[in-house]
Amino acid sequence: MLRSFHYAAFASVFAASIGVDARDAHGEDARQRLKAAQVWYLCVAAHFTRAYLNEAGRASFNPASAEQLATLLRLHLLEKAVYELNYELNNRPDWVRIPLAGISSLLDS
Repeated sequence: MLRSFHYAAFASVFAASIGVDARDAHGEDARQRLKAAQVWYLCVAAHFTRAYLNEAGRASFNPASAEQLATLLRLHLLEKAVYELNYELNNRPDWVRIPLAGISSLLDS
């Protein structure tokens, strides 16, 4: 679900840059759209994760420690983003920016 939120945020940003002059695609408007998409994604992902953990937080399939949970979540998000990258390379090469942005973000955190 978190990767779907990421796609929802960034697909609209990247779609807005289609047909834009290459000089403008990396300008101030593009940076503002990327920042807004990142903020929206982080807010929605945090809200969803909090709600999920409120319901399923103590279930036996969740790790006991917050550190283990964070590591497992990042691992699954990275695995899904790599899968998406492969899919996009084979089916929609113009969309590879979305999983690449997710992979980059996960590796930087």
